[in-house]
Amino acid sequence: MTTWQYQFKIAPYNAGQSVKALWIKWLIPKRIRGALRIKRHFTVNGKVVPTSYFLATNDILVMTFDQDDFRTSNSNYRPNHSQKVTTLFENDYLVVVDKPAGMKMHPHSPTEDDTLLNYIAGDFQRRHLEVAPYMVHRIDRATSGAVIIAKTPLVVPILDQLLAAKAITRTYLAWVSGVMPTNQGIIETPIGIDTQDDRKRAVNGTNAQLAVTHWTNIHTVYQNSLLRIRLDTGRMHQIRVHLASIGHPIVGDDLYGGRRHMPRLMLHSATIELPLPFDGGVKTITGPLPDDFPRQLR
Repeated sequence: MTTWQYQFKIAPYNAGQSVKALWIKWLIPKRIRGALRIKRHFTVNGKVVPTSYFLATNDILVMTFDQDDFRTSNSNYRPNHSQKVTTLFENDYLVVVDKPAGMKMHPHSPTEDDTLLNYIAGDFQRRHLEVAPYMVHRIDRATSGAVIIAKTPLVVPILDQLLAAKAITRTYLAWVSGVMPTNQGIIETPIGIDTQDDRKRAVNGTNAQLAVTHWTNIHTVYQNSLLRIRLDTGRMHQIRVHLASIGHPIVGDDLYGGRRHMPRLMLHSATIELPLPFDGGVKTITGPLPDDFPRQLR
């Protein structure tokens, strides 16, 4: 059985609170906290203590996790060494990588291995890291840019909670058709499945869910506008659907009406701002614009 063990030195700002309170602060789910307590899989300074134990500065907290502590413990992505993916940020718990446009996020069958998760698994193996990739969120195959990948199953539900609480900010750049009527705006129409094509999504479609997209116009060139976009939610095709719904489809988006001939969809995940798990502070991660995403659209 695979196990994971983590050791933390208690910082002054965490001193004086109980082990349980620290776990809650760190967003460790109740189910996992219960497993730690019942199995007595944690120690402070090498000793088994109750969860009510009050921590002191420089105490050493060690936590051990089993596979059955997690809803998804195994990462079964086949390592592929044929492509290297650019890393924008990495620590012991997660990595933020720069996905090229045209690369799939994850495989749809056990034999498929030409996706981002496969290439990351190959990178971890090449570097002899005893970790594995776990998907936290996704961007479309046609979209480029920053994506968060967890390196341990413990971090997945923590990042899920941060996403749900809107504590992780994702900013995109997009070239859209037309001149925007104002400098900024918010699109709040729900998104569901397109009734005519289940590959697509549509505003107020079947099983529609809340979707909120903020946009700011950076500049307009030749009747096309470059927008900075921030998401409050993460629905499938959200940016593409929302912008098309207001008459400004993304350039190069044949699926949603952006039929200008371009080599790719003009949508790029530019920046991710996230609180790093376990008191790591807030990190803003920005990658360079890819060569196939023009600064000026002609």
